[in-house]
Amino acid sequence: MNDCPFCKLARLGEDDDLVAQRTSTVYVIPAPKQRRLNRGHMLILPNVHVTRLIDVEMPVLQELYSVAGRVSQGVRKAFGATGATLFQNEDAPDQVLMHLHIHVVPRRSGDEFRMPDPTGEQISRAERLSQALALRRALG
Repeated sequence: MNDCPFCKLARLGEDDDLVAQRTSTVYVIPAPKQRRLNRGHMLILPNVHVTRLIDVEMPVLQELYSVAGRVSQGVRKAFGATGATLFQNEDAPDQVLMHLHIHVVPRRSGDEFRMPDPTGEQISRAERLSQALALRRALG
């Protein structure tokens, strides 16, 4: 889909510096909007445009969740998290970006994480670049 910002990032060469990890079927980027107490929040997305989990082919689905598992470990190392919360977004009501994605949110004691959470804020490109680099290093 041409106007999907996630599809643009899926193409090689488009903001590759924001991509913390890329496989042949999925990629990982820092979320553009994050809570102050959960910095390092990552998104795992399929390279192909798909909006619903039920429409994902099994090899892509397996890769999405395999990478999500690795990223949940990576955010512990990269951002000092003690755990992670994973959830997915698809074509739900009030969804803004219609491209399936899995959230990996670094968790720490006392972070008061809740959903939905109005305290999330847009973070700078520089901070997202730093987070992508930190996760890239943690994942080896």
